[in-house]
Amino acid sequence: MAGIANDRVKPTAQRPRGIYSGRVAVNTRICTEHYRLTLQMPADFPASAPGQFVQLECRDHEATCDNQYQVLEWSPGQARPQMHDPDFLAGVAYLRRPFSIAGRRTLADGKQEIDIIHRVVGRGTRYLEGLARDAEVSVLGPLGNGFVLPEKMDLALLVGGGVGIPPMFYLAQAVHAAGKRAVGFVGAQRKDLVPLTISPCSPAPAADGSPVLNATEFADHGFPTVISTDDGSLGYKGFVTGALAAFLEKNTQIARERTVVFCCGPTPMMKATAAVAHKYGVAAQVSLEQPMACGMGTCQSCVVRFYDDAASDEWRYKLTCTDGPVFDARQLRW
Repeated sequence: MAGIANDRVKPTAQRPRGIYSGRVAVNTRICTEHYRLTLQMPADFPASAPGQFVQLECRDHEATCDNQYQVLEWSPGQARPQMHDPDFLAGVAYLRRPFSIAGRRTLADGKQEIDIIHRVVGRGTRYLEGLARDAEVSVLGPLGNGFVLPEKMDLALLVGGGVGIPPMFYLAQAVHAAGKRAVGFVGAQRKDLVPLTISPCSPAPAADGSPVLNATEFADHGFPTVISTDDGSLGYKGFVTGALAAFLEKNTQIARERTVVFCCGPTPMMKATAAVAHKYGVAAQVSLEQPMACGMGTCQSCVVRFYDDAASDEWRYKLTCTDGPVFDARQLRW
C-alpha cells in the first residue's frame, strides 16, 4: 500500500523530514471533543510508518509574527519591561504540537493525504478545531521511528487508549498490507469519547470483551474490535488492559511466540499493557506519549529511561522523539 513502510523510517538523504504546507481537506467532529483533520500534502511528502508523528503549527503564523525582534534587558530591582512581541500577546500556541499519523493515502494526482485525530484540550487543539477547508497548516515531519512488523508474526493485537487510539488505525493499514491478522482493542472513559465509526448494521460491541467486526477503522481491513469503556457505557466494562488480559486468557490456542502487542495511550495504561503482555509471554511494542517541544532531539525534554539489555539492570536515557516514540516494552524502565 502506498505511503506505508514496514521497517523503521529514519531521516536520510533519500527519505528526509522537512517542513511542508498541508491544506485542510476535511475537518470534522467524530465524537465529543475529538476531530479528524485530513491534510492534503505535496507529492514529495516523505514516506512514513505507523507510529511516526508530525509537529503541527497550531496558529496563524502570518497574523501573529511580524519578524521584528526586540532585545529586552533589565537590572535586578528594576521592573520588567513591557512585552510587545505578538507571539506572547496574541494568546496563541507558541510551540508546535505533536500528533501521531492516523492514516495516509496517495491521491490520483500523486499528492498525499494524512489523517490527524485530536482531542480539543487547549489552545493548540482549539485552533485546529476551527480550521476551515483549504486552510493551510505548517507540518514538520515525519518524525521519530515507527512500529516494526516482525516477519514471523501471525497475529497483531492493536491496543489504543484515549488519544493513543489513532495510530492503531494507520497500523491496521500496514498489518493488512503485510497479509497478517489483527484484533483492535480500543479503550475510552465513556461511550461518547470513543473515536470510532460503528456500522449501524453490525453487531453491538460485546460486553464480555469478545472481538466483533463492527468498527469501520478496523473492519475495512477485515479485523474485529474489542471496545471497552471505564463506565461500561459501551462494550466491555473496565480498562482496555482488562479486556486484553481476558482475550489472552480465553484464547489459549494463540501461538504466543507469533503474537505481538502494539500499544499507544496514557503512560499508566501502556505500563499495564506491557505487564499483561509479559504475563502471557507476548512481545510488546509501545509508542510513548511524552511532552516535547521540538520533536527533533534538540530540546532534550522527552527523555525516558531505557535498558540496552532487557535482562540487565543498567539503564540510560533515550529521547522519545528521535529514538522512539516506539520502543520494545521490555527495555523501558517504567
